[in-house]
Amino acid sequence: MPFELARGMRDFPPNAAIMSKSIAEKVEAVFKRFGFYPLKTPALEKRETLLAKTYGDDAEKEIFFLDNSDLGLRYDMTVPLARYVSSDKSLQMPFKRYQIGDIWRRDEPQHMRYREFTQADVDIVGCGAPAADAEVIAATALALEEAGVGAYEVRMNDRKMLGGLLDYFSIPEKDHSQAIRIIDKKAKIGGAAVADGIAGLGVERGKAESIVAFLEGNGEGGSTLEKVSAMLPGLKDEIKTFSDIMELVASYGIAGQLRFDPSLARGLDYYTGAVWEFIAIKDGIALPSLGGGGRYDKLIGSYSGRDIPAVGSSIGIDRVVSMLGLEAREKTYAKVIVIPVTKDEFRYALGIANRLRAAGICTDLAIIERSISKNLEYANGMGISNGLIIGKKEIELNKVKLRNMSSGTEELLDLQDAIRKLGGG
Repeated sequence: MPFELARGMRDFPPNAAIMSKSIAEKVEAVFKRFGFYPLKTPALEKRETLLAKTYGDDAEKEIFFLDNSDLGLRYDMTVPLARYVSSDKSLQMPFKRYQIGDIWRRDEPQHMRYREFTQADVDIVGCGAPAADAEVIAATALALEEAGVGAYEVRMNDRKMLGGLLDYFSIPEKDHSQAIRIIDKKAKIGGAAVADGIAGLGVERGKAESIVAFLEGNGEGGSTLEKVSAMLPGLKDEIKTFSDIMELVASYGIAGQLRFDPSLARGLDYYTGAVWEFIAIKDGIALPSLGGGGRYDKLIGSYSGRDIPAVGSSIGIDRVVSMLGLEAREKTYAKVIVIPVTKDEFRYALGIANRLRAAGICTDLAIIERSISKNLEYANGMGISNGLIIGKKEIELNKVKLRNMSSGTEELLDLQDAIRKLGGG
């Protein structure tokens, strides 16, 4: 009986792994073009680091901690970044870093939600201006476009405005954090369940229903930024900053539609300002979030005792892979396979394969002794587009036989001509 996968985990077969790596490389290329540079932090962090008033009351249940140890697997890339920045006083600001790697969450597994997944983060530390928020949002949006995501929305809100709305609807400040976590689940559980959850905090039922109705845009004119501004005159400066961020993002010419969404919460406790999510749209239907982020001006101070403004955004690489689908994708990087006709030609074929590889051509080599037809069948099954056949005749003529696997046509060529046809240097 075969061993089973751990719950909430999954294998990536070669076609999915190749696609995942390709998407990560495209995302990384965009981050580089924006002037971000890489940082690598460990998968394991100390318990005290992971629980330093950052994730909320339920964090201990959602982090994988090692038994008989003070270590746990990272829950995101942001807390390790904050820990790193707080420990290195020599950093020049703004510190613009990106990181691509795996994170682990002890969530309940469900569709497109696993307990281990690859995430690409981009952050700016040391700048509190709207330009920093706009830069990370635009970099993330353009990275998604480069990865192949078509129609999408950037849904945006601000945690200060959300807190102001909770005050406006008479939700006690002591219940704000819990209410925000409940509101963050609205897309999954629905407005009625959100109202039930807020009422369950001891809030009057009518107040709970009123704020949910507003967040869902019910009523004349919907829940626009202008309406929120009129309701919250005490947050005039914060709303102006938020409006500036949206205007700046639009100036980057991203393809996605910018949309103010007063119900967007982003459940992590460390967010202090603008928050956003990237939602792919397929056939007019909103899909699960492909990523998101926000401003977290107090997080680094919880490690260093000195607040440093920071803002970041992320992409769920695995989410993008799932959304784009895996059909008709390559199973190998090899674009040619070298096939000796018999075992007598194998060493010569090995030398040819080495020369192709040295020319930068991804090359497979038929290492199992079997017929040409079986090796060509293998090449077709793997999606290898060319076969390079080596027999006694080819060796005598100092040539190679290049076969196009799609058309079946063959050419007898000098090796250098074959290398040029295959795109080698």
